[in-house]
Amino acid sequence: MSELSSPAASRLGSPRWLDPRLLGGVLLVLLSVVLGTRVVSAADHSQLVWAAAHDLAPGASVEASDLTAVRSRLFGAGGLYLSAEHGSAPVGYVVTRPVAKGELVPLGALARDTSDTRLVTVPVKQFHLPLALAEDERVDVYVTIKPRGSETPAPPTLVLTNAVVASVQRGGGRLGGSGADNGVVLRVPTGAVPALIAAIQRGDIDLVRVPRNHG
Repeated sequence: MSELSSPAASRLGSPRWLDPRLLGGVLLVLLSVVLGTRVVSAADHSQLVWAAAHDLAPGASVEASDLTAVRSRLFGAGGLYLSAEHGSAPVGYVVTRPVAKGELVPLGALARDTSDTRLVTVPVKQFHLPLALAEDERVDVYVTIKPRGSETPAPPTLVLTNAVVASVQRGGGRLGGSGADNGVVLRVPTGAVPALIAAIQRGDIDLVRVPRNHG
């Protein structure tokens, strides 16, 4: 009798899940999911920071109405701007550099008010102050001494530089009999108050606007 021949044993093939093409596809899917998640997370990551509600001039004291909280995507630069996450505006701080309306407030644009200042009301005749002078602008203060008798009028003298305007009261005769005076309240260093008051008593005051980009 002839011996029965046994069929040749077939080799076990590699599992289908070890197919390099299948593994590559799975890795691509996982990579796409991870990248998509990170993009969405970055897109949703915004910070609450303070922005200027209007133009802020150097030397102005910050009030709550000067700032508005806005959400902005800063892409890692959040540490450069004034955070509003805690909710309270930095009232009482002083502006150290011009900040335009709508601009995010940089950390270096505000500083604690360590100066000792006083508010002085200066009477200024019509046309002796800049047109449309407004709060938080800066002015230089000049005085022209009134001549006595036949004396030759002296040239104007600079009394104070970079004084911050706190408020402006226009005309109407409320500040004198001429009906042409304006009252401009200036924020003045305490040490400069006597000289300014003396200048007011001795002559006519002129206010000269300091450009916003000055210094």
